[in-house]
Amino acid sequence: MNTEENRGDTPQIRFLDENKKAEGFIAAGNYPEAAKILVDIVEKDPDNWRAYNNMGIISWLRNAWRDAYTMFLKSVILKPDYTDALINLFDAGLKLKKVNEILPYFENALKIKPDQEEVRVITESIKEQGDDIYMSERALTLGIYNPRIEEANLLLEEGQLNQAMQLYLQINDIEGPNADAFCGLGIISFYQNRYEDAFSLFLESIKLNPIAKDTFLNLLDAAKECGRVEDAKKLFNHYSEHFETLKVLAPEFEKA
Repeated sequence: MNTEENRGDTPQIRFLDENKKAEGFIAAGNYPEAAKILVDIVEKDPDNWRAYNNMGIISWLRNAWRDAYTMFLKSVILKPDYTDALINLFDAGLKLKKVNEILPYFENALKIKPDQEEVRVITESIKEQGDDIYMSERALTLGIYNPRIEEANLLLEEGQLNQAMQLYLQINDIEGPNADAFCGLGIISFYQNRYEDAFSLFLESIKLNPIAKDTFLNLLDAAKECGRVEDAKKLFNHYSEHFETLKVLAPEFEKA
């Protein structure tokens, strides 16, 4: 998340110190104290765009994505060329799949201040990639916190395989296909010596999140057990051509 830098264009100089103090509390993990300061700022100055951006950062760090999106958007509406809030809004838009909705704000920012390189790159990426942007490395790295997944993962770690499996299946049925759920189901199948099923489930997980290194390693382990190493290698080679971060796994696949 991006916090304010000294850009020399801060009209809310009266609250500069207060914002900096809140940012210090945010950096220290003291969100309640930071929030108290920020609420006081916006009560006195409802147009304080820096405070709204900081409030968005607190929401983001608490995994309250929609609240974060709302605060970043408010900040950008108040100051359309505010680079930090625009970048934060982009990340929130990626999480919530609202990138097309925020594109006009980026275009407007460039009209006001054309030399914003980061904003220009993001704007071009949104236009060029369309919905494929949600499969970009940046978007996939962000991920989305899901408490039900965390609960299922805990059951899996505790060895409660049947309960974990039921929860993973519910997540896929109710919330839609989920990469972590497929990976969890793949691990359960592997533990149960159903290696072909495990391979297929890891494959489904990779299709949804092709930069998850652990899932590729799980796929390789399953492939070794069910005689599909060459298939795993082909799959890895395909995705590693598109995602540089996967290439660190190349030695594992080469020696398999």
